[in-house]
Amino acid sequence: MATILVADDDESFRVYLVTILKQAGHTVLEAEDGQSAMERFAASPVDLIITDIFMPKMDGIDLLSALLMDRPQTRVIAISGGYKAMSSQLTLEMARSFGAMDIITKPFQAATVLQKVTQALESE
Repeated sequence: MATILVADDDESFRVYLVTILKQAGHTVLEAEDGQSAMERFAASPVDLIITDIFMPKMDGIDLLSALLMDRPQTRVIAISGGYKAMSSQLTLEMARSFGAMDIITKPFQAATVLQKVTQALESE
């Protein structure tokens, strides 16, 4: 199984994701914002990062850019429920253009998350 970092400022979504991933046998690290995710990743690189797009201190797009500039092989899945005038699909497509391997729209089903995680981990 893989080590996955989940970055999301919404505690309920983060706990839900962590629970899904742990039940599937993965080791999971948590971060409540992009800055904390960068610090955790620097201390202990992981197999996959799942990041929300809109977070305080450092948003998911900045996190994605910084991670992939430093380690282009990093696997990242972006998640979002949208924000103000931006639809979730628009923000997620923006994340894909910055290098996210896949995207997940909130709210999501456990099966969708596990399918996308498996695909990301199996990709070369």
